[in-house]
Amino acid sequence: MKTLFVMLLVMMLVGCSDPLILLPGGLLSGETRAAPVQWSDVPETIQVETRPSDPYSINIWGVGIGQNLYIATGSDGTTWTEFIDDNPNVRARLGTSIYELAATLVNDKAELEAVGETYVVKYDLDREDNWVSEAMVYRLDRRTEAQ
Repeated sequence: MKTLFVMLLVMMLVGCSDPLILLPGGLLSGETRAAPVQWSDVPETIQVETRPSDPYSINIWGVGIGQNLYIATGSDGTTWTEFIDDNPNVRARLGTSIYELAATLVNDKAELEAVGETYVVKYDLDREDNWVSEAMVYRLDRRTEAQ
């Protein structure tokens, strides 16, 4: 009986389209809106959907700096960074709103330092041991018509 319950629970979790804690999800639901002029009110955790052909979504920390929204992962990347390499079009959900964006890997040192400092302040990270300083950082830009 316990095995059946566990199997049903796993099937229910897998069937959800939203990411669940550390488990990836699929297509994000919500109302599509234009990106705000300023990303001043970014929740602690946002959802980002990659791979439009077969949506793959994750929960992730994100920070806003002026008109730019950023996410980061370890220096070796992860599954979703490979999907972004193939297709930079992503969708981000903040609350119930969906924003259609394009991910760009950040290489500018000054921009990376600003993002790292924003993560330190927002998430109370140790400045001396700030993982973002070695991370792959993506800026989620507004899409252009060609994208």
